Amino acid sequence: MLTTVLVPVDFSDECLDVLAFARGASALGVRSIVLVHVVESSGMEGPVIAGKVDEARARLQELAGTLVESGYDVELRVPTGDTFDALTALAAERTVDAILCGSHAKGIVSQLVEGSISERLIRDASVPLLMARFDLLRSKDDPAQMLKRFGDVVVLPTDFSLSASRALMQALQMPKGSIKMLYLLHVLDPGLSGEQLRRQEEGAEFHLKALEAMAEQQGIPTSVVIRTGDPARQVLAELDERRATGVITGTRGRNAVQEVLMGSVSMTLLRQASCPVLIVP
Repeated sequence: MLTTVLVPVDFSDECLDVLAFARGASALGVRSIVLVHVVESSGMEGPVIAGKVDEARARLQELAGTLVESGYDVELRVPTGDTFDALTALAAERTVDAILCGSHAKGIVSQLVEGSISERLIRDASVPLLMARFDLLRSKDDPAQMLKRFGDVVVLPTDFSLSASRALMQALQMPKGSIKMLYLLHVLDPGLSGEQLRRQEEGAEFHLKALEAMAEQQGIPTSVVIRTGDPARQVLAELDERRATGVITGTRGRNAVQEVLMGSVSMTLLRQASCPVLIVP
């Protein structure tokens, strides 16, 4: 269950959308929020760094008000140094359950979802990432509703790897009743045919039915789906067809090829999914 999340902000206009988004996190079990701004201190002298830290803390205090009013316990942190290193170190220190942020913003937040830092977070971060595109957040009168409705229709792609199993466990640990419908999706290789395709379909259906039984035992209405084609495209198609309100996915496959595919799916979902994405390492 997600009880404590880390929310990075860069004081851009977009970070207000992130904070509005975060207000809905209680629907997923969140009670505490660590609000953080990283001061890039490379090449700066001590007094300058201290001044920037004090300024950032004062601005965080102002931003924290809406979260406190929404009933969250809020902790303010202003680490210095490399953004990725500071965020992952703080996430480990505070044993947070996820990092929550928006995608396609400017400044520090944009580094989380574009280029090397996003790839390092998806590949190396030890905690889940809960993200939504900024254009989606801006399109809502109340972005908090996106998290409040996250569990209405959830799609969970699986390749039956350990990472996909952890994604399912994350779904099963959500507050009781928060997931109203769960679709377990497996995508078959389009290059398969004949007897090989039949065996793969039968194997996938067997595994999906076992996972479906696990979810049903937790009181989560569940359905299984098998599609064929490019994994990222098929997941996006499933999201659109189901009008999904949330997607939960792993990042690592059972072997080197699947690891590349799962990573590709994760990055594609961050950039194109029509709903918030929870990525589980």
